[in-house]
Amino acid sequence: MAIAVMTHAPTQPREIHLHRLSRTTQAAFADLMDEADRAADHLDLATYAKRHRTAIKLIGIRPPASRELAQCSCQNCYCTAVFDADKAHCYMDGPVEFVQCETCADEHRLTGDE
Repeated sequence: MAIAVMTHAPTQPREIHLHRLSRTTQAAFADLMDEADRAADHLDLATYAKRHRTAIKLIGIRPPASRELAQCSCQNCYCTAVFDADKAHCYMDGPVEFVQCETCADEHRLTGDE
């Protein structure tokens, strides 16, 4: 008799929308991402990576392959998606960089030239 070995499919989402989380969790996530950005500004990549790992656990998202999160800051809609940074579409509007998730980039890709 053969025994089948089945692995369990990951149940965590690949993307999460912050507006669906509690305000406390949203605030904690924002603080972690701010700390990660400050660490990156000082080239403290170990702290940067640690803050992203903590944020991943906090919001319950499946750890992305890049181990780095991005948050949609699309100017064309109100999107609060947090997702794998490798899947981000980035564009400049003047001196400011904005990020679009895959859905926003598919539905209304912006280039900054609008």
